[in-house]
Amino acid sequence: MAKSKKKAATAKITHPVVRTIFGIVAIICILVFSNWLVRATSLGNKTLDLTENKRHTLTPGTKAILAELESPVIIRYYATRKSESMPRRVKSYMRKVDDLLDRYKLLAKDKIRIEHLDPQPDTDAEDSANMDGINGQRVEDENLYFGLSISCLDQQTSIGFLDPANDTMLEYMLSSAIANVTTFSKPGIGLMTTLPLAGTPPTQPGQQPGAPWIIFQLLRQRYDVQYLGMAPTELDPEKTPVLLLVHPAGITPHTEFLIDQYLLKGGIVVACLDPFALTAPQQDPRMRGRGMGGGVPKSSTFPNLLKAWGVGMDAFSVIADGKYATDFGNGQRMHAHLSLSTDAITSDDDIITKGFENLYLPLAGGFTVKGGSGVSIDTLVKSSKQVVLVGGQEATRADDGIFARSKPTGKSYALVLRLQGKFKTAFTEGDPSKAKDADQKSPPTALASATTESSVYLISDADFLFDRACFRQGQQGPVAVNNNAALLQNILDQCTGSKHLIGSRSRAATTRPFTRIKEMETDFEKDLNKDVEKARNSMNEIVAQLQALQKQKTGGKALVLTEEQEAKIRELQAQQMKLRRDLREKQKGLRDRKDQLYAKITWLTVASTPLFVALVGLCVWLVRRRTTRAI
Repeated sequence: MAKSKKKAATAKITHPVVRTIFGIVAIICILVFSNWLVRATSLGNKTLDLTENKRHTLTPGTKAILAELESPVIIRYYATRKSESMPRRVKSYMRKVDDLLDRYKLLAKDKIRIEHLDPQPDTDAEDSANMDGINGQRVEDENLYFGLSISCLDQQTSIGFLDPANDTMLEYMLSSAIANVTTFSKPGIGLMTTLPLAGTPPTQPGQQPGAPWIIFQLLRQRYDVQYLGMAPTELDPEKTPVLLLVHPAGITPHTEFLIDQYLLKGGIVVACLDPFALTAPQQDPRMRGRGMGGGVPKSSTFPNLLKAWGVGMDAFSVIADGKYATDFGNGQRMHAHLSLSTDAITSDDDIITKGFENLYLPLAGGFTVKGGSGVSIDTLVKSSKQVVLVGGQEATRADDGIFARSKPTGKSYALVLRLQGKFKTAFTEGDPSKAKDADQKSPPTALASATTESSVYLISDADFLFDRACFRQGQQGPVAVNNNAALLQNILDQCTGSKHLIGSRSRAATTRPFTRIKEMETDFEKDLNKDVEKARNSMNEIVAQLQALQKQKTGGKALVLTEEQEAKIRELQAQQMKLRRDLREKQKGLRDRKDQLYAKITWLTVASTPLFVALVGLCVWLVRRRTTRAI
């Protein structure tokens, strides 16, 4: 009896329907458990990025910054998640920020801690957000928070609002913030200039000294600015990681040699050269002949360094640009005063110039890229091709006939350059200031090539930093009128921040436009305009005929329409109805074509996964079959 019961139970279990049910339940359990296991471990953050331009892969700079973290970083993530007023696009963007922070935490191992806070009205989380500089956005009488506070020890910075429209900058902003809070000393900048950036001393007893330039005051607030003069005895990247030169007029070969060696040791150079500096101090006429009060040359360049870097520049000619000329009113158009629009920006995703709309460069020179130096050269800002090179003094006057007398060069000149790589020395024979015998070799301390990568930024103007060129005085202080100051500040921010961020670009947009749909709509608009124009011409002809018939009436005073006029009106109405019907049919056809395309994309998306699984299974089966045969 017991044996019969056991056989019956076995039969029930081995029944095909029962086995199928057990199999389905087992598969569901395996899928649920696998999903939980992946989410609970680091495997959940492993990704396979098959997108164009690797949109979802962290950049090497970010990975390097996270790998070098020594002190713990705390990221307080403020997001009002429970509010119904939060826009849908922001809620969708939250998921992307969540995933990005998880990847940062994974790469940094135990060096990043993320605190998730949901600020609600009158809560500790809301007070904490306000203290961290995260300002709520007012939506439907409710404060909504969506920002990050990044801190390390006693240093803190914040990203006040994570705007989905600024999605391409998210990784850069977060990596830059982490790099800034983990740097515990004020960034140092060595300044070499012949312009009165720091102000001027009083010319006579009792007079007030000249005020420093606004840009110099801003730099002093953010950086440890060290004035080095134009004849430093040494330049050490360890003490001064960034060297800023503004109109280095009259630079000596020895100083160029020091800059050369400084660069080869890993220092970063930012140079504002100028073929005709309007702000260069001139000699006081009262001091002429007394050996006092000498002026500053109008032109500045690097005679030896530029050649070695593969860059050319006419040291005494400025650019007169027909496209970017500046109108000063009263018919005064200055072609050498460049008002540069977005067309002059060569890249939409470069961090240095991203979002720039207006740059003003008065009497700027032009760089030509020759190459051959072994370093990469990127043009960030350029002129148009409607360019004439003129002398500096000539360019100070308005001249509408300049393009009538002179033929444009037909080529574009670089106005802002970035050079990156391992540089080679411009002084193969060592310091040119030291006399050498014919058979004497270079000093052993002089480097012939760099052991590490470095960067050089070149700007072909120095006057663009002057107060009147980039600021106006507002009620609360100076207000920027263009992107001039931002250009220098962005460059210095990259140079003084983490070395891994230099040359970084913003990420490519994650949304891809349906270009096929746009093309279809454009074609439809073209056809529609043609039909509308044709119908309008026909209507005008009919109206003209009606007017002619009206004039043929006896005395032109009859109020009753003739049969011919009524027929013409009916014909006009019929044509109008036909036009509307045709347009509706065209619109319906366009919708049908779009629906077919969307359906095709949907089916391809849905079918791709099982098709991929089937192909993988087929490959596994073929491999196993071949292995079995071999055995």
